[in-house]
Amino acid sequence: MATGFISYTHVDSHFKDQLIRHLAPIRREGLIEVWHDGMLKPGEHLDPTVQAALAQSDLVLLLISSDFFHSEYCYEQEMVRAFARQREGLARVVPIILRPCQWMAVPIGEGQRLSDFVALPKDGLPVTSWSDADAAYNDVAGAIREMLRATPAAQAAKPVPEREAPSPAEGSRSSPASGVAPMLALNAKPTDLDRDRFLRMGFSATADLFERNLRELKASDARIETDLERIDSRTFVASVYLDGNRVGMISIWHGGDMWQNALCIAYGSAVSARNTMNDWLAIETGQHGLAFGAGNVGARSRAKGPLDADQAATYCWDSFLDHLRSRIK
Repeated sequence: MATGFISYTHVDSHFKDQLIRHLAPIRREGLIEVWHDGMLKPGEHLDPTVQAALAQSDLVLLLISSDFFHSEYCYEQEMVRAFARQREGLARVVPIILRPCQWMAVPIGEGQRLSDFVALPKDGLPVTSWSDADAAYNDVAGAIREMLRATPAAQAAKPVPEREAPSPAEGSRSSPASGVAPMLALNAKPTDLDRDRFLRMGFSATADLFERNLRELKASDARIETDLERIDSRTFVASVYLDGNRVGMISIWHGGDMWQNALCIAYGSAVSARNTMNDWLAIETGQHGLAFGAGNVGARSRAKGPLDADQAATYCWDSFLDHLRSRIK
């Protein structure tokens, strides 16, 4: 179970309370337990207790507003320290935009700005800008839930189903030096190297599929032009034009501080800061090894079941086609 720390200004206490209510189902799943300074007991020393809770947290939720940045304590003692812990690999920080404010250019240390990180709700749209506040909080809670489910700690917390026998692929991960491990079907847990390679394989398969399908799409109609630009080894941008006018653009990338174990999708503009996305496929550890799992619960189409690299590529392409169809009437 992850330990969450909520950083907020008391001006936004009612927003914090609403978020906690929306996180309740995730807490009951055993994925997270949250702490905030409203849980301080009478007589407790304020600053040491807050800093101790922050130091022990796995996940820091920043409730962003103009009043948050106006608070020296929220900014210096909580947010800046939280990002320092993230850079050390000790925690993950999630900005949640409550009210419209100039948040994107705010520095958070080491030459980084807040816009370098993915913000919630979807597309960084402030909670108060949504027509339905419950929908905004549900989007936030859904993204946090999928992120927690994709972490090794969450996978380890799940009950292990009874098994009959390991598959050949699973058996190959057992140590050949001992006859005990194969007999008990004890498999080595996927390493960071395994995840990195699996993620690169999924990204490569997706980029290759887009190149092939874009050529076929262009050949299907004389009015259609397509373009694919590989920004770097972790990012490509694909565009489709009808009669010279762009009708769709998708950016797909992997890596980054928050979603380092996911294929990320954004529509409408080339991603440079990678601070927003429309959908993602996070790596999960299942009964049969690594796979890509469902991403954004609010996406137009949602991945079903664990996906291998080729299936993840197909999902990304089909999602892009849905995006194009929605824009061409």
